[in-house]
Amino acid sequence: MAMRICRSLLCIVALFVTTAANATWRVAETAHFRVYGEQSEALLRERAVLLEDYSALLRMLTDGVAEIDGAPRLDIFLVGSVKEARPFGTVGSNVAGFYAASPGRIAAYSELGEFGKTILLHEYTHHFMLGGRGVAYPRWYVEGFAEYFSTALFKAKTIEFGGVSSFRAMQLVRGNWLPLQRVLANDPKLKGADETSAYYAESWLLTHYLHRVPGQSEKLRAYLRAVAGGADSLAAFQQHVDPDIRAFELRLKSYLKGSKITYSRFDRPASTPASVSVTTLSPAADPLLLMLTSLEFSVPSDPAKALASIGTAAARFPADPLAERTLAFAELRLGDRQRAATLIDALLARAPADATLLRWRAMALAPLARDTSTVARGEARRLLVRASRADPGDWRTMLLYSQIAGLRGGAPIASDLNVMLRTHELAPQVDTVVLTTAALLAQADRLPEAAVVLEPLANSPHDSGAARFAGTLLERARAGDKPGFLVAMRQPETTAANGED
Repeated sequence: MAMRICRSLLCIVALFVTTAANATWRVAETAHFRVYGEQSEALLRERAVLLEDYSALLRMLTDGVAEIDGAPRLDIFLVGSVKEARPFGTVGSNVAGFYAASPGRIAAYSELGEFGKTILLHEYTHHFMLGGRGVAYPRWYVEGFAEYFSTALFKAKTIEFGGVSSFRAMQLVRGNWLPLQRVLANDPKLKGADETSAYYAESWLLTHYLHRVPGQSEKLRAYLRAVAGGADSLAAFQQHVDPDIRAFELRLKSYLKGSKITYSRFDRPASTPASVSVTTLSPAADPLLLMLTSLEFSVPSDPAKALASIGTAAARFPADPLAERTLAFAELRLGDRQRAATLIDALLARAPADATLLRWRAMALAPLARDTSTVARGEARRLLVRASRADPGDWRTMLLYSQIAGLRGGAPIASDLNVMLRTHELAPQVDTVVLTTAALLAQADRLPEAAVVLEPLANSPHDSGAARFAGTLLERARAGDKPGFLVAMRQPETTAANGED
């Protein structure tokens, strides 16, 4: 593949946001994505093709990271305002999109327009990196890598990447900098929006510099290997990149102001265009789809109010399958479990092989509750086996099955551990999957493997309880301290519900 390097002027571009044209929800499906939105079919197709192009670019530029056989599609939701993604919660005023991975769903949300498109690529990059077979990256590089590649442009005959992030460059030109020692630290201890914004901007510039300045990529690779092996981020940078952090920071600022910033352009490889199928969803999707997905991530602060809202909306669409399913799940999450079981049973009577309904029915038995009977847990496992046969790639079914198995205590049997390892293979982005997998590996006296599983979560750039807890477990796993590991697991600092960016 012939590649040529092009000069880029440091310039600021205006960003415009468009709004939805109508309220008809559609989903565009490709090999790797499901893109939901109430926009035109043409726009959904455009976003779906963009994502497939971008996914292929990342695989090509990261030494062809092998795809996981049977890996689930990533759900993408395009919204006029990101607040729509949280009908029962709040979103920061400066947020234009986010990525979330929870035991109930993995998805990315973004607003429209060019800025929303860039955010979407940034969020997908997180998903891609977290799915990269357990490689642990320093915190700043996780964000810098996403910023660096999210400027990619796909034209009819060419592809460009590594261009200037105008938004991040503008922040730095205005003097919004953190000391580089903090950016490189294992924990930068960011305070407030200004510091967070500076962290993203410097992470982008640092990534750009190390990827594009001659002689730096070899140093970057050595540094990343050291961090993945457990080295302190700042110390590893001084050892493998530059021992004089202050001098390096001055070069970084000079790089931003200079005329040597480059980007890459190459001819599009010959390939088969992405296949896209578009389906129009029922009218019930307009009020209920984002309510349903929101419940899959978390329970609202006012469950009764949320349940009433869903009940009112569902009543407008009698006999609509989406309305019936949303109401059943809302009862399961927010209301009466027996009422939920009745609603789910009615749905299963019409669709007995529906994997999602079978998993929900198992959840209605509360198999993870301390006071659940052995009989109920056994029934839940049987339902989950049926669900897995109906959809062998549904990692959520495997996770719940493995969590029930883990309640027995002691070393896991080989078949149960294999189920959990497959779950982690399919959904390494989910905190709960990581922690459950590590716990079962520790119980099976496989602490070195548990450490490998924990490293990416422990290095997460987001200050979450799950990341801190993973760090605690990682220390014990690396030390071979199985008793200490298991004691920590019995007294966790977090239940590791979901990660979000």
